[in-house]
Amino acid sequence: MNEQTLKNEIDYFNYNIIEFGSLDIRTAVETAIDVNEGGDYVADCVREFAESTGTPLMDCDIVACVYDEILQHARNEIDELTKFDFCNDGAEIWTAGNYMATSYDWRDNAPNTIKEILDDNNIKLDDLTVKTQWFLEQIDVELA
Repeated sequence: MNEQTLKNEIDYFNYNIIEFGSLDIRTAVETAIDVNEGGDYVADCVREFAESTGTPLMDCDIVACVYDEILQHARNEIDELTKFDFCNDGAEIWTAGNYMATSYDWRDNAPNTIKEILDDNNIKLDDLTVKTQWFLEQIDVELA
């Protein structure tokens, strides 16, 4: 048996045993890679979400789990730097889970408010972690 045959058979096994869609897995892992993480980060996000909410593992939206973990990271980092918790202080942003079409959603001018707070505190893009930079890009906040 050659290596390609073995790889193909392992892939067939995984596709038949793992209930998550392969494109959802790909999107979740690509997102993790975008923030300098990997597949283990995705697994940790999904396990943590399942445990904390009592959701069966296979019922989790794995892309939303990753997005939400990134949102919480950005929320905490921005709060530490500015003392502004955007989720509780008038600029609420949440994860709109929809598997491969997962995104962030908000009311009013939440991204503009976050940008103003960061600008008022002289926070530059390079002052922030990759996760927070990625989050800000997703909500269309541009910093110097």
